[in-house]
Amino acid sequence: MRPVAAFILISILLASSVQARVLIVDPGDSSDAKTISAAVFKASPGDTIQIQPGRYPGAIIDRSLKIYGQEGVSIEGPLSINAPGCEIYDLKINTSRSDASLSLLSGDCQVIRCTISGEKAAVSSEGSNNTIANCSISSPAGIEIFAPDNRVLGCHIQGSGIGVRINQTSGCWVEDCTIAALQGVLIEDSDRNGVVNNTILTDGLGLVLTRSDGNVASGNNLSGAFVSGIDMLNSRFNDIAANKIEGGKVGISLRVTEHCNVTSNWCLGNERAGIYGNEASGLMLAENDLIENGNGILLSASADNIIRSNLASHNVYGISLRGSAKNLLQDNLMELNRYNLRIDDGDGADLSLQDYYDQDIDRSNMIDGRPIYYLVGKSGMNVPEDCAFLGLISCREISARNLTISNSSVGMLLVNSSGCRIQNSSIDLSEEGILLRASNDCIISDCRVRECNVGFDSRDSRGIQFVADHAQDCAAEGFRVDGSLNLLLLKCNSTASNSGISLHSSRLCRVQDCSAVRNAKEGLLLSLSHRCSLVGNQAASNDRGIALTGSNACALESNFAISNQKDGISIEQLSDAEVKGNNATNNGQGIFVQSSKRSKISGNVLCNNSRYGLRMSTSTSCNITGNEICSNQIAGINLVDCTDNFLYHNIIRDNIIQNAADNGNNHWDAGAEAGGNYWSDHEVVGDPGSVPRTIPAQGQDRYPFQHPGGWG
Repeated sequence: MRPVAAFILISILLASSVQARVLIVDPGDSSDAKTISAAVFKASPGDTIQIQPGRYPGAIIDRSLKIYGQEGVSIEGPLSINAPGCEIYDLKINTSRSDASLSLLSGDCQVIRCTISGEKAAVSSEGSNNTIANCSISSPAGIEIFAPDNRVLGCHIQGSGIGVRINQTSGCWVEDCTIAALQGVLIEDSDRNGVVNNTILTDGLGLVLTRSDGNVASGNNLSGAFVSGIDMLNSRFNDIAANKIEGGKVGISLRVTEHCNVTSNWCLGNERAGIYGNEASGLMLAENDLIENGNGILLSASADNIIRSNLASHNVYGISLRGSAKNLLQDNLMELNRYNLRIDDGDGADLSLQDYYDQDIDRSNMIDGRPIYYLVGKSGMNVPEDCAFLGLISCREISARNLTISNSSVGMLLVNSSGCRIQNSSIDLSEEGILLRASNDCIISDCRVRECNVGFDSRDSRGIQFVADHAQDCAAEGFRVDGSLNLLLLKCNSTASNSGISLHSSRLCRVQDCSAVRNAKEGLLLSLSHRCSLVGNQAASNDRGIALTGSNACALESNFAISNQKDGISIEQLSDAEVKGNNATNNGQGIFVQSSKRSKISGNVLCNNSRYGLRMSTSTSCNITGNEICSNQIAGINLVDCTDNFLYHNIIRDNIIQNAADNGNNHWDAGAEAGGNYWSDHEVVGDPGSVPRTIPAQGQDRYPFQHPGGWG
């Protein structure tokens, strides 16, 4: 036999004669070792250690072994695996130290059916390709993974901190686990990991991905009073699919996130949103079911996303785009939401107004079975009557008639549009009925809005006309105008709303022949709105009838302010108002003037009010003439801390307690030739007469009249 062949044959025979051993660990004398460390010392790679019931200190496993524990085995102290290919079965491991109870410092190890608890982390894996399967984990920080290709399979994990943490690694997999922790799974600075088919119960965050790309989360069931079910921050190219997320604040949160696919998820009963994106771009949100959330989908400050084939049902808001630009919506179905579609500029200040409304939304999107018409840059069109939401963005000469819209954030939205006309349409149960922003020369006529927050709203627009429109039961205002110029409200009506018609920071507007009845606050309100006219309106049975605040050079003429709880007409903190020919009767006060100057109050009827006909406070240089002030319960005229006002040619009669009172320095006549006022409680001869009428507590009408209207 040749020498080399003989050597090989001898080696084979020797190897076959060496078999793996089984070492028994037991505190008794009949075992191979009384401690795990002693058994490891005696063992060779490939041997098996069987541990009998009892309590044992921790150990360091520095060679490749299989270790089995029987029922009743308890290891008190950390167990450290420093050799590759180890297999650990059926051990109960616990430590009171800050170290991990089980440390996997090498790779290709398996931990099967173990019960592991600790004061900090139960398991720490710093080796690659380890498997932790069918284990019960209980600790504040359950399993921490710092190396690639680890797997956590079928485990029950419970703790007050993080269930599974994957940090700065890749290729790890968490599957078929039940996790109850403040944070279920945390993936940090890690790529190409998977979290699949897990049940996660949390009051904090279910699955968190931070600065992590190319990960997969699918088939998970997340529930509890969580802040976010799935929370992504500064992450890209992740796939979130077929998860069920219910009962928290936000189902899926995508913050500063790019190019992620969020598909076929089921988000139910999340307080703020089913899917929420903030500063997100390039997202694909498709085929998700979004039911009974605050928002089905809410995008804030997000752009260039695709929202396709989602079902949003029974949410407060179906789909919301807030401060977000250039998103694509196709084939979405919104049904039975309180407000189906919301598009606004949010808190955005980075883009122009029209950019926030520049969305690609076609008629394949449906609201309660009817299409959305969202037109951008169109002109000369007629909108079909089956429209469920109307958006006109940078449009010209668009007409819409006979539309019926309900349950929308804004029923009809006009932005940067001109020459458009909306006629004979109705909007119900929406936040705002018709909203115009930065639009010009549009006419809204014969439209009806009911049970909205604001009925008709014009902001930063010019030449808008509201004609014969009606608002009823609106929670805030029937009509609201902000920052607008040359606006006309003609023959409009606001009934039983919080406020009737209000103009704010607007100029040269006209409200004519309108009615504001039974509104909880003001019937008509002008605030910081200058050179406006209110003519021929009726304000009845409101808290206050007509109120002007900080609005200079306005004209109130031929209005009826009757049966209002407080003031029929009030003008406050303004100058140069002209209040002429109005009827303010059966109110708390007829006209109330405060902190105003150079106003003219003439030809008004101020009678049968429960307090005063005319009450003025801290006002100066006003002219009060030609008014009939009668049968008011406290006084006809009451001036408090007023100076240099002229009051003459007024009929002041039959007021219950007193006809007038004045504690300031005012003028109650216009001199001997023009004369003063007619007083029912002061008899004189002549028009004017020469017997002065004293005004309590200060003041005097030197030339009162004998006859009402005796001045000709």
